[in-house]
Amino acid sequence: MLKLELAAAARDAGAHAELEVRGPEGAWRADVLVSDPAGAWRMALEAQLSPITPDDIAARTERMQADGVPSVWFSDRYRPPWLGRVPSVRVKAVDGDGLVVEEGLAKFTAGQWEAGPRVPLAEFLRWVFAGRVVSHRRRAPVRSPLQTQRTVWTTPQYVQQEATHLETEERRKRLEQEEKRRLQEEERVRWEQYQERRRREDRERARARGEREAAIHALLERQAALEKPAFEFVRRETGAYPFVEDGGAAEFAMGVPVYVGMTPYGVICPVASRVAAARDRLAALVVFVASERERRRIAAQARPGQRIKVLDGGPAAVPSPQPPTVQGTLPLPDAIEGTSVCAPKS
Repeated sequence: MLKLELAAAARDAGAHAELEVRGPEGAWRADVLVSDPAGAWRMALEAQLSPITPDDIAARTERMQADGVPSVWFSDRYRPPWLGRVPSVRVKAVDGDGLVVEEGLAKFTAGQWEAGPRVPLAEFLRWVFAGRVVSHRRRAPVRSPLQTQRTVWTTPQYVQQEATHLETEERRKRLEQEEKRRLQEEERVRWEQYQERRRREDRERARARGEREAAIHALLERQAALEKPAFEFVRRETGAYPFVEDGGAAEFAMGVPVYVGMTPYGVICPVASRVAAARDRLAALVVFVASERERRRIAAQARPGQRIKVLDGGPAAVPSPQPPTVQGTLPLPDAIEGTSVCAPKS
């Protein structure tokens, strides 16, 4: 009965229809072979009500297509497993309208496929014969109830809309990926710059520590070298035997104080950058330095008229180019606070 109805609907749609037509050498047999009255095209309409696997129905479709005969498969069963695997529709008998296409037509809207309208079987075939609807293997997502249907019947305009949509989505995703890669590259560059900045700062701090330790070491060498010359200078000038502290004192700008009795008389090699803060205390004292360069640096920070004496401490008064190689670090100026009283070392 379904074959007869397919043939009748095809004729109503303006095609020529024959039942049970065999293909060349019996490779296939069409339930209903329809053709253009002018002979421009042929098509097989297949009524499939008995069970068949999707692979078998796909193979039968390919055999007919190999002979230039496309096919459309019809069933009135609910959701046959092959529906949408091949060009196919599900039909349903409706009182007063005969057979209508219940499933198989689709339209593309808002980036998704959704079910198309229900139309009479003859109207559907008329669209197919005229190319107003075509079999299309969809690529975009679907809305229910099309989830299982890979192949749908739709208009060429909807096919083009899907292609345009997918191209747009692909371009958008590509731009998003490019933007993501650009941001990742910028982040990578920023991280490398940050790491390089950290390494540079570490090197600068290490160099600064080395320079500071070298400066401290040179200061201690100059102070030690000038202990005896300062002692002799004060003894000649005052006639008394002075004594020299063991190390620099913060209140004397980290210089080593020289006492006559209980009164400070001079200071050996104060730190030039600390002189300004101690200039009042140093104003009445003799400042002993190891070079003219050191004298100028201290004079620039001291009170006008500050008495500064350049003494020759011998080779030991010349700063060493590098700090000594010892375990640990040298004491910082703030820690150089001698408390004991001693005569100069001979």
